[in-house]
Amino acid sequence: LTRRALLSSTVRFPRPQPTAMPAGDDIARAAANDPRVQAAAQDQAFIAADRGRQAYCGTLTTYVGLIKSNTIYDARFFSLAQDNWASCFEYWNITWLRCSLLCLLVYSVLAFVILLASLGFFGILALIFWGALSLIWSIFMGHLSWYCIVVNNGCCGNVGYFIWALLYVLSCCSYFVGGLNIAKLIYLLLLIPSFYCGLSFWKLGAGTTAREIAGAVQGAAQGARNAH
Repeated sequence: LTRRALLSSTVRFPRPQPTAMPAGDDIARAAANDPRVQAAAQDQAFIAADRGRQAYCGTLTTYVGLIKSNTIYDARFFSLAQDNWASCFEYWNITWLRCSLLCLLVYSVLAFVILLASLGFFGILALIFWGALSLIWSIFMGHLSWYCIVVNNGCCGNVGYFIWALLYVLSCCSYFVGGLNIAKLIYLLLLIPSFYCGLSFWKLGAGTTAREIAGAVQGAAQGARNAH
């Protein structure tokens, strides 16, 4: 065979075509469905949650120290103009918790005497149960709000301050659910620290969120009136 014949009889293979790269969404979807990626994400979530738990629980000692050592009366924080509203909240938060524990103690003693005089034994059991829940709730709410506002600067920004303001209002009103009696009058003492805590929330950012909500509601109402 001649050289030309050999060249003409050579099998010609098609050139390989470039492989199309998967789109960004396909890569993300494939990664999300990858068990290894899911396991790594879960591990990171558990690590972050554990760090958060340790950071939160680690401040309990500090908070207890504030309850023991904070000044009972400080005229600076009675002013309606503050340079540092977070410090103002810290003072009134500690005062609120102290007053809550004092009110719970006095209320429990008075209610126990009243129930015992009327032989209300089931009422005494209910008093013990709800008293324990109130004790746990007061400490939990006091510490968590202090942790969010003072340690973490609000956690959720202005919305966080607004939510905490609502929680304090609801907590204060909850003491008078079911009617007002002589024993419950002691809880009127909480109105003062609750007011200053609410004022601190308002100044820190709750007021901004409240105005935004009011503006949105007003705009929606105006739009509804125009539609009709």
